[in-house]
Amino acid sequence: MNVLILGGGYIGNHLFNQLKGSHSVAQITQKDVDYTYTKLHSSSTDFKSYLNGSMVGAYQRFDVAVNCSGYTGKPNVDACEDEKWKCWEYNVTAPVRTAETLNLFRIPVIHISSGCIYEGDDFFTEDHMPNFGLYTDHSSFYSKSKHAGELALKNMDGYILRLRMPFCSTHGRKNILNKYLKYENIVSYPNSLTCVYDLCKAIEHFCVHRNTVPQGIYNIINNGSITGAEVINMLKQGGLSNRNWRVVPIEELDIKAGRSNCTLSGSKLKTKGRFDMPDVRDSLRSCILRLNERNRDAGL
Repeated sequence: MNVLILGGGYIGNHLFNQLKGSHSVAQITQKDVDYTYTKLHSSSTDFKSYLNGSMVGAYQRFDVAVNCSGYTGKPNVDACEDEKWKCWEYNVTAPVRTAETLNLFRIPVIHISSGCIYEGDDFFTEDHMPNFGLYTDHSSFYSKSKHAGELALKNMDGYILRLRMPFCSTHGRKNILNKYLKYENIVSYPNSLTCVYDLCKAIEHFCVHRNTVPQGIYNIINNGSITGAEVINMLKQGGLSNRNWRVVPIEELDIKAGRSNCTLSGSKLKTKGRFDMPDVRDSLRSCILRLNERNRDAGL
């Protein structure tokens, strides 16, 4: 199977490591190829030319493409409030251009999206109308853009996979476990989480079974839900902690934009997608153990 990964960030790099041992995988960034059509880098290759084979010297037919690109803001989604044009460009307009080009070459797309378009602990299914997206006044601009992106991509050939608060065992800034260790004030609401290693296995499953798994939107979250207080307790039990931790109401946080706290249902993934994610606590324990080992090896 020939897979094209778009993006060299947190999810894209983990996915490349998951797939490279069993499949033919090409990974490109916007520095290499202008697949977003934003001309971010003047030296990048035209996307259609790349797909036609001019960059690699020969035409290569990709069976499926996984778009791991998007804009989340640095250091967090508050930046989206200040850079609304960039947030909309990379979360709405660019993904449509990318998907249209790939579909033109008859390549189905797996678009990595976000479940941060809901709030509440109702185990929202893929059929629920987002209540923290475009139509909600107090939602963040980031959440609005992710909802709009899904609406714009609804007719594409492929899948939209929603993840929530991704975690792993590395020191990356987007690992929610590192965010918990960095922050002193922690809010505690029930949330769905996504282990990146489990996510990559799920993406591989969709790639392999793309001709039999029904297209559409799927929540890719670990089974169960967990609160912030439970996560920091698990971190403490695993030998990782911040002595200044305080569990506080969200009103005490110094933030520009509202935050999504929600639980999603994984029933469609299990029944129609024929893939079952591990329990969130089991995956958390495994990642916390390995993160602690990495910290000890690094002398942290």
